[in-house]
Amino acid sequence: MEFDDISEFSSETSVGTIKIRIMTLTNGILVLISDSNKFRLGLSAMAIPAGQGRSEPTSVGFFTNEIDSTLVRTLAERLALWTNQTCMLVVGMSSLTRERMLELMSVLRDHLLT
Repeated sequence: MEFDDISEFSSETSVGTIKIRIMTLTNGILVLISDSNKFRLGLSAMAIPAGQGRSEPTSVGFFTNEIDSTLVRTLAERLALWTNQTCMLVVGMSSLTRERMLELMSVLRDHLLT
């Protein structure tokens, strides 16, 4: 079944194939990222774009520890900045490093901004 408000694609990264599903909602976007064949709950963050006295996006992390929270929140903030929408991000990957996060950021930037 296909929906106009859901896009799904995969991309090759340095650690293998990742799947990405983006759901466009009336009040934001939901982005799911997985390094397996199925999506699952994992490191999560929600970010809102800049506005009302804030010059940068604001975010909060869920299901994370300190370093993971920073990585996932940074990615969610970039998505909120690029789309100017509230973004809920769920990353179901076995381990997220700075290098992986930068790869994900590049893939998502290319998909959303081109």
